[in-house]
Amino acid sequence: MSPFVVMRKRIAFLFLCATIFFGILVIRLGYVQLSQGADLRKKADDSHFRGVPVAPKRGNIEDRQGNVLAMSVSSETVYAIPAEVRQSGRAKEMAQTLAPLLGKSASEIEQHITKRTALEYIQKQIKPEVAAQIRALALPGIGTTEDSQRYYPFATLASHIIGFAGIDNQGLEGIELTRESELKGIAGSILQEFGANGIPLPQAEHQYLAPKQGNTVRLTIDKNIQLFAERELQKLMSGQGINMNGQVPKSASILAMDPSTGEILALASAPTFDPNRYQESDPSTRRNIAIQNGYEPGSTFKIITLAAALEEKKIKLQEHYFDKGSYTVLGKNVRCWKAGGHGDQTYMQVAENSCNPGFIEMGQRLGMDKFYKYLRDFGFGQKTGIEMSGEALGILANKKKATALDLATMSIGQTNNVTPIQLLTAVSAVANGGTLMKPQLVKEIVGPSGRVITPFEKNEIRRVITEDTSKLEREVLESVVTNGTGRRSFLPGYRVAGKTGTAQKVANGGYIQGEYVASFVAFAPADNPKLAMLAVIDGTPFYGGVVAAPVLQTVMLDSLRYLGIKPDAQAPLTPGKPMPGLEFPPIKKAATVPSVLGLPISEAQKVLTQAGFTGMTEGQGETVLDQIPHGDTQVEAGSNILLYLGADASAPTLAHWWEEEDEDIEAIRSLAGRVPISVSPLGQ
Repeated sequence: MSPFVVMRKRIAFLFLCATIFFGILVIRLGYVQLSQGADLRKKADDSHFRGVPVAPKRGNIEDRQGNVLAMSVSSETVYAIPAEVRQSGRAKEMAQTLAPLLGKSASEIEQHITKRTALEYIQKQIKPEVAAQIRALALPGIGTTEDSQRYYPFATLASHIIGFAGIDNQGLEGIELTRESELKGIAGSILQEFGANGIPLPQAEHQYLAPKQGNTVRLTIDKNIQLFAERELQKLMSGQGINMNGQVPKSASILAMDPSTGEILALASAPTFDPNRYQESDPSTRRNIAIQNGYEPGSTFKIITLAAALEEKKIKLQEHYFDKGSYTVLGKNVRCWKAGGHGDQTYMQVAENSCNPGFIEMGQRLGMDKFYKYLRDFGFGQKTGIEMSGEALGILANKKKATALDLATMSIGQTNNVTPIQLLTAVSAVANGGTLMKPQLVKEIVGPSGRVITPFEKNEIRRVITEDTSKLEREVLESVVTNGTGRRSFLPGYRVAGKTGTAQKVANGGYIQGEYVASFVAFAPADNPKLAMLAVIDGTPFYGGVVAAPVLQTVMLDSLRYLGIKPDAQAPLTPGKPMPGLEFPPIKKAATVPSVLGLPISEAQKVLTQAGFTGMTEGQGETVLDQIPHGDTQVEAGSNILLYLGADASAPTLAHWWEEEDEDIEAIRSLAGRVPISVSPLGQ
């Protein structure tokens, strides 16, 4: 083969190789440009564009009426670009200049502005006037950017619900934490082009990416009902609580709910804190005791026992039960609060009198399996699902270890441990027709434009009792307030249903003698409940009916009036049975009560009848030793007058109110030696 041909073949081969090489190069270049171009451009921009973050405005938190409970106010943040500061050679001078403006030491500031980082924050949330002074200094590598800080205009109001946000505007507790994703918004930035040495390029390109504001979280809470509740708690914690004799409880809470929807209208706890200065508060004051603390509910739990017994048809309200003064279970006597017992009474009267033996009989008729079924169905021993972190489960006695005596004590609200939110949710199921609702704190999520993004939806968990049982028990609990042990929460002209409760306080693995958790739960109007409330006062020497019922009575009355719920023309104006220390001014027609002290009962009754009153008697004897209301008192015409009988006119008849008999206290005393379920094998 001639050298010329060989040369041509070599050239052709080289040309082919070059063509293939350049073809691959073009394909690769096309792939890089078309497929990876956007990503590579982003990486290039990231390497020489640096952004100063611009914080978004955090969304508001509002009550159900749109009143702002938490908002963000404008502030600014001072930052440094350390590479530019170092190149200027003025780090010490700048640190000394900034120190008095920022209230920091020069050495601390110098340490910040000379760090080996691309961007360093010197101080957040400074006042606008300070930021203006810093900008006027035109220090190289030092700048300011928009920021905001959280502000709570009503200070302590609903603080346990709202929680608080930290210095970086991140939610730390409460709704601020649980709704962080909706509230926080999306950060923007100011982009500037930098050289490889970290110094901004002269006349370089700038970009501003605007931040996106967070959404508004509108709560189910009503500011005014919350204020009513917190006002009464403040009185309690300042030693001005009704019937508290100037004593201050360890803590207290008041909860209000719409029983038909599960919406929480108020959730107040004391002691409280100011979220504007949360760093200064004691961590114990930030504890949401209505959600996180458990207690033995006492007689308020009898509402659940009665509901189960009525639903299972284990009793009839007109059926008779004889109370001999105690109920014996496994050789142990659980006493009735009334010495000698109530004798023969209907189950309606058992409920009115909160008779312990009568309720124990209901529990025994239900049996262990049915009783525990209703415990679970009403939501005890499990979280309600309310939107608060740290919700407690409560503690139920282990069914496998429980005895007939445990069933007896559980039937009257002793032994088991529940949270206030669990009890109110369960009682609301009794009030609303028998459906257990999930308690909810968020009504809706609203976008920056005002459009509702996520509307409220009520969450029905399960039906627990029938409408008929619910209606029947509402009538019973209304009678408890009108004629029975709940009379201290009676509201003239309103149909209120409720129940008192007292339990021993637990500390250090044991019960504290003489210190109680007093509570009262109620709902109104009894025939069509719009409001359910629970008051729990922890650490008081007094009983539920004496100190908790009056607190709830005040909040309930103010709330009903605020909600526009008018008095019922058919509702009674006075309790069916008078009570010491409980007198109401006349509403329709006033009448003066005649004094019948010292008169024989027959003559006293005659005097009262002539004056238009009806006499009721208590005690044994032929002589009237005392009367309620007292003589010369102005009351509603036609009211009942309670006469205390005896033989010796010089004998005292009425004890001080704080020495009143209490159904729970007598049960507690007859169960001496027991230990709290939290440390008992029964709770394992």
